[in-house]
Parts: sequence; structure tokens; C-alpha cells
Amino acid sequence: MAKKPFRSKIKHAVYIILSFLLSVTLFALSICTVLQATIFNSNFIMDNMNSSNYFIDKRDEITNSLEDLGNASGLKEVFFADLLDEVMISNNTREYLENFYSGEGTKIDTTEFKQTFNNALDKYIEDNKIKNVNNQNRDYMVKKAAQIYRSSLEIPLFSRISGYFISSKNAMPFVIAGLIVFGAVICLILFFTNEWKHRFVKYICFATSGTFLTVGIMPALILATGKINQINLASRALYNLFVQCANSICIALIFCSLFFLLVSIGLFFQYRRMRKKA
Repeated sequence: MAKKPFRSKIKHAVYIILSFLLSVTLFALSICTVLQATIFNSNFIMDNMNSSNYFIDKRDEITNSLEDLGNASGLKEVFFADLLDEVMISNNTREYLENFYSGEGTKIDTTEFKQTFNNALDKYIEDNKIKNVNNQNRDYMVKKAAQIYRSSLEIPLFSRISGYFISSKNAMPFVIAGLIVFGAVICLILFFTNEWKHRFVKYICFATSGTFLTVGIMPALILATGKINQINLASRALYNLFVQCANSICIALIFCSLFFLLVSIGLFFQYRRMRKKA
């Protein structure tokens, strides 16, 4: 059997390198696209908050913290039983996320909470026929309750990473566009420099097969081993939210991986048909 010419070997090596670069590009494009649709999308966070019962768990956590404050102030636990509702917590959280994602900061408006707390205090004082009320102590308690409410709704690290997060979020569409252009250029090079088009299909098949493996293997291992559920968070609401979001991201990556698998299979059979004709 005649050996391949040295020039042919060099061309094959160059095409393999280009196929590898295309695979890396598709891998990066998959990661960036999933991040753009999940972490960098406030609706994704809100949807996962709703599906993980975040607002119900958060209501219970805030109520427990307020009960500790009430015990020190002489308020009975029944005062806090129906004080909070998920609608107010949901509205304040949505506004908090919208401000964070728009780069306007991480401030939480406690105006509605203070009004609700004050109205509940007025009713409690009237029902229990309390006459001597120290307004200074009352204002202090309302202020402390609002601080508890605000700190409970804050998501850890959001205030610290705000600047970096917004910069990354704003840059992500340009990164995705750049990766698409770079991948298209590689495909054009492979197409126009291969006289036999079945070889072009072969190298694209190599790239998509590599992308299928690199995109899917890590999230599949994470889901299979249950590592996500082993994270330790003090807040039940944040724990359920983190697990829900992490699982959703892993599943999205696996779907991307399966997409490239289907493309690879299609390209493989297309390569075999084109090779026979050639």
C-alpha cells in the first residue's frame, strides 16, 4: 500500500487542529449560551424560586427571626403568625433581582413591610388594650424588624459581585457573537480547502463529537453522584433554590450535549453516503 505524501499528512494534521479548535469553540459557545439563558437571566432565577417554594420557606425563616425579636420585646408569637405573606416577599424579591440585573444596586425596599408591621402593631395594641406605649421603643423595634426582613431577602455575595456580574452579563452577547463568527470561519476554511466535501463533513463530525463529550460529561457526573445535594447552606430557602438552579443548568448542558450527539450521528451517516459517491 502506498504511503500518504508528506504534504497530505501535514494537511490532515492541520485539519485535525482546526476540528479541535471548532470543538473548543462549540464547547465555549454552549457554556456561554446556557449561562446567558440561566444565570444571566433574572426570569430564570424567579422561575426557580417559584418551583422550589422559595417564598414559602423564606416567609417561615423571616417569621422565626422576627419571633426572636418579639420575645425580647414582649410580643406574643401569635402576632407574627399571619404577619407576612408570599406575595409581598415575592414582589420585593423581584424588584431586588431586577435592580441587581440592571446594575442599579442591591437595595431592598422595606416600605411595605414597615407599613404592614405598624398596622399589625396597632391592631395588637388595640386588641390587648395596651395603653402605655413607648414610641421610641416601638420605632426601634420596627427598625430592627425591617433590618431582619431586608437581610433575610438579600442573596449572599450579590452585593460583592455586582460589578463583575454586570460586566460579564453585558459582555456575554458579544462573546457569543464572536464565538459564532470564529466557528463559522473555521467551517468555511474546512469547506473551501477540501476538494472532497465528504472530508469536510468528517472533520465537522469530529468537532461535534468532541463537543458532545466535553459539554455533557461533567454535568452528567454531577447529577449522577448527587454532589449538588451535598452543599451546606444554613438557609433552607437558599439551599432549595441553589439545588434547583444547579440541576436546571446541568440538565440544559446535557440537552446541548445530546443535540451535538444527534448532529454527530447525522454527519457520520452523511459522510458515509458522500464517501461512497466520491
